[in-house]
Amino acid sequence: MQLADWPRVQGSPKVSGVLKARPEDFVVEEVFDLEFSDDGEFDWLWIEKCGDNTEYVARQLARVAGVQPRAVTYSGQKDRHAVTRQWFCVHLPGKNKPEWVVPENESWKILRQGRHRQKLRLGSHRYNRFILRLTDLTGDLADLEARLPIAGQGFPNYFGEQRFGYGGGNIDACRQWFAGDLTPGRFDRGMYLSAARSLIFNTVLAARVNAENWQRGLDGDVFSLRDSGSVFLAEIDADIVQRLSEGDIHPSGPLYGSASKVAVSGAVAQLEEKVFGEFADLCAGLLKNNLTMERRALRTVPKDLQWQQIDKQSIELAFSLPRGCFATALVRELIHY
Repeated sequence: MQLADWPRVQGSPKVSGVLKARPEDFVVEEVFDLEFSDDGEFDWLWIEKCGDNTEYVARQLARVAGVQPRAVTYSGQKDRHAVTRQWFCVHLPGKNKPEWVVPENESWKILRQGRHRQKLRLGSHRYNRFILRLTDLTGDLADLEARLPIAGQGFPNYFGEQRFGYGGGNIDACRQWFAGDLTPGRFDRGMYLSAARSLIFNTVLAARVNAENWQRGLDGDVFSLRDSGSVFLAEIDADIVQRLSEGDIHPSGPLYGSASKVAVSGAVAQLEEKVFGEFADLCAGLLKNNLTMERRALRTVPKDLQWQQIDKQSIELAFSLPRGCFATALVRELIHY
């Protein structure tokens, strides 16, 4: 399918450029609050990779340790075509610590390791720290410079295009699966379900960006806390307005599934139901797969956004985002890439 060009807060950028001309131009690192217990049955490994996806490295670790792939866990998937640093965890009950040696001809390396009593679970890191280089910039660079401070105050929390696969292929495959024309494996099923929910969320967010209410509260909104992602209902009052302006809370959008205890109402519910109707086939398939409605912040505010001009045609950005947020959603507010 052809994905929409989701609306931008500041309109169409006047600068074009290249994101990730080389993998080294896109560096991402997980941020953890971590202290090892130095005992237990879990080996944690801090790994830098480039050219390999997260699942591949996990399988190689299982091979080195002589365990099943399910014994290896990680907090989040990281881009293959980038320099990424993330934690992996290998469950080794009753086994001595193995000699962690990276096999020959591999492009990943172990930077640090330790033993812990606790398992590394999906989504357990707090933030991702990014260092990005935008190159081959052409156009009105003053427009880019003006956009940076505004994006630093918050930008639409779209799922990035990589979630949907090349040309929206994950959505096409998901529809084939839901129609009974495809039988995906376990990993692909999860990817397709996530893509379907992401498309519905992005469509709701796009409608609110167009209506210019994506970062202010509406009657009937469910709000998301800045760091934890926990959600709550509240009436719009002076306290809520102030917390929204400070970035302490954000309006939220749907990750579709069966009804949950915390639900939107009023005009917000009407908007979301309209979008659900547009994607009735995807919604039916998500319900059939027993997903429950969750909420995701419509806005994300980067931490410690800094930038510097490298030369006349390139700049470097550094910032942190909560887990699950896409750096490309920030970049698309700045340039066409």
